[in-house]
Amino acid sequence: MITQQLSGSRTQRRTLAWVTGAVGITTFVVVATAVGGWLGVDKAGDPAQNPERPVALAREFLDAYGSFDADRALSYLTTDAIAQGAVEEDRTTPEQLRLGIASERALGYKQTINGCEHQGNSASGVSLRCAFDMHAIRSDEIGLGPYTGNYWSLTVRDGKIISAQREVEFMASGFSDQIWEPFHAWVSIEYPNDVVAMYTDESNERATEDSNRLWEQRTAEYVAVVKQNPAAHLDQPKVAAYVAQLDSICAAAQAKVKNEIQAIPQQNQPAAIQARERIMRETIPKLRAAPLPRAVFGPYEGRAFPLMEKLFNEYPHNRQQLEVSLPRQIQQTPGLDKCIFTV
Repeated sequence: MITQQLSGSRTQRRTLAWVTGAVGITTFVVVATAVGGWLGVDKAGDPAQNPERPVALAREFLDAYGSFDADRALSYLTTDAIAQGAVEEDRTTPEQLRLGIASERALGYKQTINGCEHQGNSASGVSLRCAFDMHAIRSDEIGLGPYTGNYWSLTVRDGKIISAQREVEFMASGFSDQIWEPFHAWVSIEYPNDVVAMYTDESNERATEDSNRLWEQRTAEYVAVVKQNPAAHLDQPKVAAYVAQLDSICAAAQAKVKNEIQAIPQQNQPAAIQARERIMRETIPKLRAAPLPRAVFGPYEGRAFPLMEKLFNEYPHNRQQLEVSLPRQIQQTPGLDKCIFTV
């Protein structure tokens, strides 16, 4: 379950206890599988001498969680860990954990484990941190993400996981701005009666059999909506006026880039790149502030603007790949072609 608290700093890290399978705004859920005879500590309570054993157990657990295998995932957790909400505080029974895993699947959750690092040994067990990249609410189908900076904190003892917590960079990674908030807004506009069934409150998803069916249905529909070509609605006066306003904002930004670049020596390419990035970062909020017609809410708020943020967040680090893909997708969106500056 993903649960999000929207209050507070927009750069804060969110601690999400995923019970295998749930996805909501502030909490993500996770679970695992038991392998008899793999010990995190020996019977006397001392750390096991072979650090590879708890790491292998952790990877098996994370594989079970990521593949939504509830029975296998649950087998990795101690009974006390589940009862105490070790995975997620409001998932304290195997049945609740299974619902959480089903919720993750419904939300299109995917995780890619980048590695597990040994954090230390104690009488409590072997502590591990496993970093991962994440997709949720079908972000990969939209062309957004993966969202980075996330990790699992796991404690292994006597061949079982006695503690499992997941931390997700909910805000700083862009997941909240690009995926969670636009999807919540779209559901509120298009299916206001579903909000109570899908969310426990504005910031937290509900995980029941009925809500899971709705999450699966609405997220799939959302992908189709945001990938529509807004040009199909240009015959509507409000949409045509909106596109003209976006074009005007982008044209002004383009002119500003041209003027600043002319004042930069040709050999100072880094300064030129920084100027373009800075001006685009200033421009995106102006584009978002324009009154958005309901007919094209999804394609712009759910995809075009997040793609622009992704482009200018990742461009300095992944230049060759992004030059071919993201700019072309953005330029094909009515009103935004002038906002892609040649770098």
